[in-house]
Amino acid sequence: MLGDEVLATALLDRLLYKCEVIKLTGKSYRLEHRKSIFDQQETTE
Repeated sequence: MLGDEVLATALLDRLLYKCEVIKLTGKSYRLEHRKSIFDQQETTE
């Protein structure tokens, strides 16, 4: 994306150094209802 692997790594390092990883388990609402979500978006546009 940035074209420079070192620059991309440095940027990610700066952005993520104080982040905590949260692992979610269970079914994904977005994936489970993706067809109905896309159908709703098409009707509103």
